[in-house]
Amino acid sequence: MADRGRGYGFDSEANMRGTSLKGRRRQSAGSDIGTRDQLLIAAGELMTERRSTDVSLSDIAAKSGLNSALVKYYFGNKAGLIVALLRKVMGAGIAELKLLPEMDIPPEQKLRIHISGMVNSYYQYPYINPLMHQLLAEDSETYGQLIAEEFGKPIAEAQRRIMEQGVEAGVFRSVDPVLFYFHVVGSCDHLFYGKYQLEHVFDVHDITAELKREFVDHLYSIITEGLLVRSN
Repeated sequence: MADRGRGYGFDSEANMRGTSLKGRRRQSAGSDIGTRDQLLIAAGELMTERRSTDVSLSDIAAKSGLNSALVKYYFGNKAGLIVALLRKVMGAGIAELKLLPEMDIPPEQKLRIHISGMVNSYYQYPYINPLMHQLLAEDSETYGQLIAEEFGKPIAEAQRRIMEQGVEAGVFRSVDPVLFYFHVVGSCDHLFYGKYQLEHVFDVHDITAELKREFVDHLYSIITEGLLVRSN
C-alpha cells in the first residue's frame, strides 16, 4: 500500500524546506519573524548536512549570515533555539495528526498514515530525536515535561482514538494504549537514533528512501498482525 497523507504523524516538510535559506532572506529582510526563521533554518540545514547536532552558535550565525548574538536575543540560549526548531518542524504535523481520527477512512488506513508520517518526519529531519535526547540530558525535569506535553501527548491521544475506533468497528482487538505507544514511537525512535548499530552490527551506512519504505511496511505489518481481529 502506498504511503498516503504524508504529514499525519508530525511530518512538516514544507515548514522548513518549502523555501530555501536564501529565498527566505529575500522575502523577509528586515523582519523580526524572518530573522528568527533564518536562524532556525540555518540550524536545521547544518544538522542535516553534517548528520550531527554538534553545531555551534557561531556555525549557525555563519550559515544564516547573521550575528550569533541574535540567538540569545530570540531564543535565550542554544536550548531555547532547539525547542523552537522542534516546534517549527513538528508543529504543523502535530496539528494534522490531531485531525487524523476525524478523517472518514477506515481505522487501518489511519494507522498506516500515522506510522508513515512518523517515519517520514524522522527521515526528513534526522536531528529530531538527537535534539530531544540532548534536551533531556541537559534538564530532564524541565524539557521532559515540555516534550511530553507538546509532542508525546498529542501522539498518544490520536493513537488512543484510532484504536478505539478500530475496536468499535470490529477490526482491532483491544490493546493497552501505553504499550502500543511505546511500540510505535520506540521503533521509530531507535531506528534513527541508533544508526550506529545499523552501521556496526548490520553494515548499513545510511537510511535510504528504500529502507525507510521497507521499515514502514514492516512496522505496519507487524503491528496489524497482532492488532487485527481475524475471523475463524
